[in-house]
Amino acid sequence: MDTFHNSKRSSISFGSSQRHPTSKYLTSPYKNNGGSSNTGSTGLIDKSITEEDNSRLYTKVRLPLYSPLDFSHPMFSPALAQVQQARNYTTLNPPNSTICEYEGHFPLFGLDWSNDDFVCVSSYKEDSRNKLQLLHSPDLLTWDKIAECNVTYSISNIQWLPSHVNPRKIATSSESLRIWSFNDEENTIQEQINLSLCKYNKQHHHQQQPAPSETPGGTVIDPLSNSVLGELPPITSFHWNPIDTNLLISSSIDTTCIVWDLQSSNYVKTQLIAHDSEVYDVRFLTQSTQLFASCGGDGSVRVFDLRSLAHSTIIYEPPVSDLNPDTSQFALLRLEPSPHDPNVMATFAADSNKILILDMRNPESPLMILEGHSASVNQIKWHPIKRNVLLSGGDDCQVLYWDLNKCTASSDPVATTKDDDIAMDEEQGYPVTTPTEPQNTGRTAKTLPVRVDTPTLCYTNNKNQEINNIVWRPQRGDWFGYVSGRSFQNVRVS
Repeated sequence: MDTFHNSKRSSISFGSSQRHPTSKYLTSPYKNNGGSSNTGSTGLIDKSITEEDNSRLYTKVRLPLYSPLDFSHPMFSPALAQVQQARNYTTLNPPNSTICEYEGHFPLFGLDWSNDDFVCVSSYKEDSRNKLQLLHSPDLLTWDKIAECNVTYSISNIQWLPSHVNPRKIATSSESLRIWSFNDEENTIQEQINLSLCKYNKQHHHQQQPAPSETPGGTVIDPLSNSVLGELPPITSFHWNPIDTNLLISSSIDTTCIVWDLQSSNYVKTQLIAHDSEVYDVRFLTQSTQLFASCGGDGSVRVFDLRSLAHSTIIYEPPVSDLNPDTSQFALLRLEPSPHDPNVMATFAADSNKILILDMRNPESPLMILEGHSASVNQIKWHPIKRNVLLSGGDDCQVLYWDLNKCTASSDPVATTKDDDIAMDEEQGYPVTTPTEPQNTGRTAKTLPVRVDTPTLCYTNNKNQEINNIVWRPQRGDWFGYVSGRSFQNVRVS
């Protein structure tokens, strides 16, 4: 089956036609989002539009993706522990597993683990004094901070240069998409490229640019960067292509995705309107340099082909009724394509404890719904080696290990039901009726998702703090790491 032609297709969205109240970014870009954009007939952005013009379209709305830490409410409820005991999860806590911890001086959110056991973490502070840190461990039992640098805005995503140990490079997203280099001789982190600023400079090449200056500590200060700080559309997420490391793709709250080419003159390969509202995540599909998928505030997951950007394939969208046409309540925050099956990906919605497993060959509804968390999910990661093994972390202070092979084997065959028998889940809008035998009535049968409420393994944070981010140890996948509060911990699972 040709997934990208037999599933539902739709033209690339061109944003809302309604003009929103205008406002530039304030002290933090993480409290603003975008509305509409100008496009040409093919869906590509008009290159003549300046960043200053775009910035006038943004309104001030707090985004759930940019608030992983909410200090206004207790981080843990005693009722969650009772839920864990009642469900009788198989635990990874000591003495069943080995755990190592690094304690920082500020709340952590950004996280990634390199092939040679370097871990990069970043702070989450709603001011202009954030940090990017590198940790290293020779034995995975102790972690040492080996480098640190200052960043202005909190970082929404971190990724090491994929498929290569050297040179050691890191990409980060915040108000800009940046690439950093790590000098292991001097143990310093230096900004190598600000891709967003390079794009901005290309559009303002006629302006005279002041020369960068250097502080006594060696930090390079770009006056032009400071002059536009907070005026560029924030980068919600990005993905560094593991096959062609000259390619990156980023998503933004201004409804667009940008494909970056490190070999092009201004690093921009193409830019397109991807969704009707904010784009929260974007990923290249497995083993591909041409296909990528995105999710956003409109609640849909869309697949694009760089060879034909006039249309996108909608592989999932939330059900909308005439009584409740608003799709913002179904906003999808993260997207995780399977590293083993290019047709399968996982996602979750804002303020939801459910994880949706999607199959592009069945775009009508999720293939599976994982309901083990008792509070909102914050992150999901597929196992780098084991097929159909997913890790998830959430506000219930738990990291859950899902072996979907066992879930599928222990579940009943996917059942079908008649249209008249379908009831809708009040929270997500999915069919949730008891399966009935299909009857030959001439009506179309719908496939119901398999619901799984018990993970294979469970780890509970002993400090009763929400899990903000998770990561697998690459190559082997025998450890996973997570950040919670001010600490990074790694836990052995095999």
